[in-house]
Amino acid sequence: MEATCRLFLCARCRKQVLICRHCDRGQIYCADGCAKIARSHSLREAGRRYQQSRQGRFKQAKRIRRFRLRKQNVTHQGSESVADNDLLPANSVKVGTPVVLSRQSRPADTRQCHFCGASCSEFVRYSFLHRRRVPTIIKIDRKGTKHDDSP
Repeated sequence: MEATCRLFLCARCRKQVLICRHCDRGQIYCADGCAKIARSHSLREAGRRYQQSRQGRFKQAKRIRRFRLRKQNVTHQGSESVADNDLLPANSVKVGTPVVLSRQSRPADTRQCHFCGASCSEFVRYSFLHRRRVPTIIKIDRKGTKHDDSP
């Protein structure tokens, strides 16, 4: 039996993505590396905001001061290094036909998970699967408790 799947748009590249219920952990990005790119962008923005704050400006100034103390100032230019035979002869590189890499063509009617490649059912969800809440068992209050005095 084919697994059910969820269809969503990647939050970064807006590509339609199918994900089976076994791989589904609430992803909003496709498997093509959009999550890593979005994370690095988010970290860069957070760093930019921090460096604009008062504490961030002071820490950055302190870090720059330490760097300038460590840096060795060079007052004279060094001599240029001469590389012998840095040019290749014209016939040393063989030019071949470029190799075109393409994905394997799939029939249009098959649906596969974007993450694991498992085949999915033709019926797709647009929302997350919600876990069923298990009702709590109500304890029955029996007559008499351990603190009651019994004759």
